[in-house]
Parts: sequence; structure tokens; C-alpha cells
Amino acid sequence: MTTYADVPRIRRLVCASGFDAIVSTWPENTAYLSGFYHPDLWLTWERLHIVVWPADGEPVYVVPAARADNWTGAGSDTWAPEGTVPHITDIRGYTGEGDDMVDVTAGVLRELGARYVGIEARATPFKISEGLRSRVTGLRLADAWPLLNELRKVKTPAELDVLTRVNQLTARHLEAGLRGIRPGDTELAVATGITAALLADGAQELSHSILGGGCRGGQWHPWPGPATFAEGMLVRADWGVRIDGYTSDIARTAVVGKATREQRTRFDRISAVHAEIVEAARPGVVARELVDTARKGYERLGEEFRWSIVGHGIGLVLHEEPQLTVEYEDPLSEGMTLEIELGWVDPVQGLHIEDFVHIGPDSTVNLTNPGGRHELIEVTA
Repeated sequence: MTTYADVPRIRRLVCASGFDAIVSTWPENTAYLSGFYHPDLWLTWERLHIVVWPADGEPVYVVPAARADNWTGAGSDTWAPEGTVPHITDIRGYTGEGDDMVDVTAGVLRELGARYVGIEARATPFKISEGLRSRVTGLRLADAWPLLNELRKVKTPAELDVLTRVNQLTARHLEAGLRGIRPGDTELAVATGITAALLADGAQELSHSILGGGCRGGQWHPWPGPATFAEGMLVRADWGVRIDGYTSDIARTAVVGKATREQRTRFDRISAVHAEIVEAARPGVVARELVDTARKGYERLGEEFRWSIVGHGIGLVLHEEPQLTVEYEDPLSEGMTLEIELGWVDPVQGLHIEDFVHIGPDSTVNLTNPGGRHELIEVTA
């Protein structure tokens, strides 16, 4: 088992938070806190995996009884042992898909004497929040979402390793798939080829696939469909897969055939600003400052800034803190992993560049395009 999270940091920040305990139900947070990731966390919301992490004491993991019995050995003759297990050792099982999960979680809070409890205000099901209120006398709930974001912001070496692997894998196969496009190919056929190559080379799940040529490339998030590629089309692609729950998010642009001067010029300008943003993304820099840098870079090169974001954090969450938008006021920190992304769209076309970077003490390293200059992929027979 690989423990990706910084468990001492979790203990320290939860202890300093003022909460008696936090209760997490959101898949990415429970995966981080427990050390256990499985697609079940996403697929079966009716059977929640719940982490109770006290300010003082050991965490508890409340999970479906079949999984709890498997991990503890109580049901070893029913299911084969799972390939991964949590680093939390206090496992509590619940039965069914009804209120037993709430009863078990409430029992844990009563054992702990927890009365001021943090939950994920934007993700905790009403069934859990109201169920706990009705079962634990004097319980006060407050939003622990900012705390949980803070826990995940700075990545451990193990997290950086898996994120680098999954993003480099994505970049390699996305570029190869775009180079294989031929006039008449459908978006869906190209998407299938890219995804199959990624899964064959170590990816475990598809996170997202965005692919569109011509006017569909100018849409916000074009989902691959039956549309066909034609000579001269710009093709915009944005792909993500997961390994152990950690996701990639890489965007590339291609042209079917030989690029026009206008296509190449605009792409090169965006690439130059992208490199400028990577260079500027240092510890202490505030996100909105990067947006201002991007806007000025576009204007300096004669392009209209038509992009609402210049990047975002990434880890177990596709778009996690920090969000590189004008609204985000917190400074960047050493150890963060980001996707720096820029593009340009109008109703008939779209261009997009996105790379995975890591913030070091003095510089930021582009780990999916170390040279910093991008290629407008020309698809020629």
C-alpha cells in the first residue's frame, strides 16, 4: 500500500482547526484521509465511505459491512481480499443503504465526545448532516471545506510521483492520438483510440475526454461524438485519466493538414504567454496576478484575452485549490501542483494548451513540456 497523504500534517491541521472532529463523505477527501481509493467511492453514493478524524485520537473509517469484514477478516470466506486497504485501522461496518451508516457514524462521535464537528458544506448529504444532528445531543456543524482544501494543497513526494506519471502518460498518448487523425475520422473513433492506448499503458480510469474540430472546438467542453474531421480544421483536445485516484488534465491543439499562417501565429502567441505564466508562478504570487500577466501578454502580442482561467491545482480533484482566477486571493506555495492552461476560442474554432507543473522553492517546472515551447500538431498523411 502506498500512503500518498502527509498523515502528520493532517493530524496537525485538524488539531489546530478548532473542530472536535471532522466528518468527510466526499470521495476525494475520504480517499486522501483514509489512504483508500476505489471507483466505488464515486459509483455507489448510496453506500458511503465516511471518515471521522478527531482532533485528538485515532481516525475511524465507516464503510459498508462487506468491505469492513473483508479488511478485518470477519468475512474472509465471502470475498477475496482487496488489493488495497486504508491506513486507518479502526474500521466500522454498517449494513444496507439506509440509516445504519448514520447510526454508526453518530456512535463514533458520541464515543469521541465530539460536539463541534466539521463537514463538507458543499458535498455532505443532507441525510448525514441532519441525521447526525438528530442523534448527537448538542452537536454543532460547521464547514470544514476550507480545511480539507488546505490539507490537500501541498503535495507529498509520493503524490508528485504519481501525478507526474499520469500527466506525462496522458500527454504522450494524447499527442500520438492527434497525430493519427485523418480526414473523415470521427471524434468518437479518435477518442476511443486515445483512451484505449492510455488504459493499455497503465491508466486505470478515464476522467474526462474533450475533443472537437472546427466549430465544435470553440465550444466550452465538446464531448466526442459522430462529427468528422476535415482538411484544415483546428482540433482542440483536453484529456484526463486516473492512477490510484490521482488525475491528469492535459490539453493539446492540432490541425488536420498544414497549418495556415494565422493558425500558427495565434498558437505561437498563446504558447509564448503560457511559458510566461509558468515562469511567473512562484511561491508567494497571488493567482489573480497571473491572470493579469496573461491578459497583458495576450494584448502585447495582439490577441484578445478570451480565457477565464489560467490554471488550477490538481491532485485527487481535477480542479482543486488554488484556482488561478481573478477571484482567488491566496498566494501560491512551494510544493503545489498545477495545470497551467491557456487558449483562444470563437464560434468557429478553438485552441488550447495545458501542462502539468510543480512549484519548487525558486522556480516552477513544466513536467509535461520541459522546453516550454509547444507544437501545433500538423496532421499530414
